[in-house]
Amino acid sequence: MAAGNAGSAGREGRGWSLLALALLFAAEFVWFDTQTSRHFTWIYPRWNDQIQYLTESYTGFEYLKAHGFWAGLRATLVNPSAQGTLHDFGAVLLFCVAGPSRGAALALNLFALIAWQAALFVAVRRGTNSRPLAWAALALPLALRWAWSAAPGSAVDFRLDHLALCALGATLACALLTRGFRATGWSAVFGAATGFTLLTRFLTGTYFTLILLGLVIWILSGDHRLRRLGNLALAVVIAAALAGPFFWINRDWVWNYYMIGHFTGPESAIRNPNMGLSASIAWVWHHLSQNHLGPVFWWLAGAGTTLLALGFRRDRAPSPAVRSPGSDWWVPGALFLAAPALILTLHQQKSEIVVGALAPGAVVLVLALWAQVLPRQRFPWAPALLAAGCLAATGTTFVLRQLPPAGDAGFQAAARKVNALADYIYLRSQAAGLKNPRVGVDQVTDSLDGQVLRVICYERKQDWVPFIMTLPTGIMEADEALIMERLANSDFIFLTEGGSNGNWPYDRQLRALLPKTQAWCDAHLKLVERFEIFGRRMVLYQRPEIP
Repeated sequence: MAAGNAGSAGREGRGWSLLALALLFAAEFVWFDTQTSRHFTWIYPRWNDQIQYLTESYTGFEYLKAHGFWAGLRATLVNPSAQGTLHDFGAVLLFCVAGPSRGAALALNLFALIAWQAALFVAVRRGTNSRPLAWAALALPLALRWAWSAAPGSAVDFRLDHLALCALGATLACALLTRGFRATGWSAVFGAATGFTLLTRFLTGTYFTLILLGLVIWILSGDHRLRRLGNLALAVVIAAALAGPFFWINRDWVWNYYMIGHFTGPESAIRNPNMGLSASIAWVWHHLSQNHLGPVFWWLAGAGTTLLALGFRRDRAPSPAVRSPGSDWWVPGALFLAAPALILTLHQQKSEIVVGALAPGAVVLVLALWAQVLPRQRFPWAPALLAAGCLAATGTTFVLRQLPPAGDAGFQAAARKVNALADYIYLRSQAAGLKNPRVGVDQVTDSLDGQVLRVICYERKQDWVPFIMTLPTGIMEADEALIMERLANSDFIFLTEGGSNGNWPYDRQLRALLPKTQAWCDAHLKLVERFEIFGRRMVLYQRPEIP
């Protein structure tokens, strides 16, 4: 009878937990969707990476409409890509439900975060049998600073960094569920999660190479080696079966982008800050601790550890109701932190955005510390207080960090000007019957070239106009004859008459050529408007025959 009552109480507790989780995740989604719609989706898609991934997603959806659901999804998976292949796949699925829009694309970022939170909750609940610690674990991803910074790679930027961060976090949670690869079923799930993460961002393959090597060494130094190695091998086979075909399809793109673009190509020298080893280590640590983890995370880690340490008694018998997973958490957490840290330290190019890949490992190491002291806790109220404090602090952070607008009044005025220019070019192109409007600009920009105008017009007009970007030709200097040829072949031209117009070699070259390019435009094109935008004085020209 008592056992039956206990089972009933357990099922009732799980039911309430599931309801609470559903309500929490729904609240997160509603708030995020409300704030992104208010502050970000009306602004042109800043940052060139986001423009690329939105272009791929909108192109995939248009292909789906033209050729059918399954053909469209297949196209998003086999479309050549150097960085990853699941962003447009996931976005197109959401477009089928909510329609194509920036808001629907950004929703994919939040769903990825929720998947990480849910995986952490399950892993901690099963690994420690502590419901309060599971709620505290679920809250920690909301404490991360970069996700709510409205910066490149944050949750309001549709690019691979945030998706890869969450995918790594969910995969690490699956690694915890394997109990050191003693559980065959969860090892298979870990393999599937690894394959999913590899497809989300191909670069994570370098991380997983080191992670798997570390896992093998760890397993060989412990017990049940054959069984655990077999389960790890099963995970590797599943991951390879999922990701391998797509890596093969994109092998040339990956090679050209990473090996040539990052190491041997001419652009690699421009992007290389030439840091020494010690400076590189300090750089990675600074961006991880200050920019990605941030003060709320460190405050919770310190306060939570202090709270649990106050009630920790080494001479106290561990509670049979709470488990400590020990090295089954410490080792995977350390490997998921150390592997990307080593890669990013040694990589000659530096981007503070990708340092977020280290955050899941840091989160799990904090949880491993808390789980280590929890069984010998003499204050029964301490875990509940820890969970309440984490939920309150991270929930407040989640809400407040999304309240500010994307920029000041000057930035918002400039963003509205970009929209107005996009509307003008779209309407004039339609009036002139231009099927492929050709747009050139004399600087590397994320706001006025043909690539971004294509996305802006699609989001504002729901019309996929295949704009052609005649200029710029890239970030490097180009042959002057080619530049003048591209200029002559453009339907619309933006020139920068004053102020900052960037510091790439192309920008400097076009700044020096301004007298020549402007004289040509004055002689052959029609001046439409002079305007100021983002601290630059610019002028728009168009072909005389365009009405």
